[in-house]
Amino acid sequence: MMVQQNKELFLLQSELIDMKVNMAVNSSIGQVIEQIRQLKTDMHAQIRDLRDEVQSFKSEMHEFKHEIRAEIREEISELRHEMRDEFSSLKTRMTAVETKLGMVSEPRKEIRNRFIDYCFKGGWLLLAATVSYFVLQFQLLIK
Repeated sequence: MMVQQNKELFLLQSELIDMKVNMAVNSSIGQVIEQIRQLKTDMHAQIRDLRDEVQSFKSEMHEFKHEIRAEIREEISELRHEMRDEFSSLKTRMTAVETKLGMVSEPRKEIRNRFIDYCFKGGWLLLAATVSYFVLQFQLLIK
């Protein structure tokens, strides 16, 4: 009987150990599953936070892009005004130079016109003197 009892006791111990192992394994598996669930929840939260950060970054970049465009437009507008002012100043200078050149070339034109006028008068005077000379010579020959 003793052997029988020892056998039963051994079987009971084996079952008890199996149960303890099963409980430990089940508990460990449960803990692992719970940790996986927790990691999954944390991962989803971090993904959500990351999406929010990306969206915030996109918004900031969009605002920055509009600010840069506005600054560029303002710079272009200022450059246009500066160019108009410079062209206006250049036009004024050019008008002044043209006026001065007109004043300088005006006496030259006057001198040239008078020279031509005196040449014509001299030519007419020379022609009149020549005609008068021939008329006198012709009258002297006739007498």
